Amino acid sequence: MKNYRGIVFFDYDGTLIDEVDHIFEMPDSTKEALLRLQENRYVTCICSGRNKLFCEDVKDYMNGYITTAGAYLELDEEVVHSVEIPVSEIEKMRALCATRGIVMLMDGETQTYCDGMDTDIYPFFKYVFDVREHWVLPWDTKDKCKINKVTFIYRNPGDHEFVTEHFSSQLEIAKHIRYEFSDATPKGTDKGTGIRMMADYLNLPIDATYAFGDGDNDVSMVKTAGTSIIMGRHYEGLEPYANLTTDLVKDDGIYNACKKLNLI
Repeated sequence: MKNYRGIVFFDYDGTLIDEVDHIFEMPDSTKEALLRLQENRYVTCICSGRNKLFCEDVKDYMNGYITTAGAYLELDEEVVHSVEIPVSEIEKMRALCATRGIVMLMDGETQTYCDGMDTDIYPFFKYVFDVREHWVLPWDTKDKCKINKVTFIYRNPGDHEFVTEHFSSQLEIAKHIRYEFSDATPKGTDKGTGIRMMADYLNLPIDATYAFGDGDNDVSMVKTAGTSIIMGRHYEGLEPYANLTTDLVKDDGIYNACKKLNLI
């Protein structure tokens, strides 16, 4: 195993890219910062609610992955940890969600599946996350991979409360900061637990970890990392736990913070 100095974790949406400012590709300054971090012997690690396939645009700049909000960990193409949501439990959720028209996405280690690709609310989800056709397959696809996370796409007022009421005893549920979606992972699993597992795997102290985030599903990440940086546009609940607030994605926020922290 390589002799790493530390780990720098990056949320994806709102941190590496920013759909609010229509930035669907990492700025050149961010790419430069990631490559220089690797040259300086830091692990550059995704820490996202997305699965690995949804992060394929940044694969040349990352050597670690904490995906599906902490349920799947990978380093240097080796699986470190993976927590499964049983298909039997997913089917129970689908039956309840169907009563309210809630669409579900099932994020797996290598693929995402959806039970409502033909609905009128799915296209908006595709737009927000710039979804490619090969990223999502119908739920009735045979020989599915292990499922680590589900995403609930809401249609009606009160849908999030319905999901929380029925599933919070078995799932960690975090609503998207701007849109009517929620991510759900197995109980006891979140970005913060993923950070601790990755640091332990590399025998690094938590003080050697850094995290960049912006949303409400980044709270556990920002609370856990040794040094936490929040983007210029962020969920206010992150502020008590942040060591630094940097600029927007479009204003070179990641590069500027890495320079300020002497990481590059």
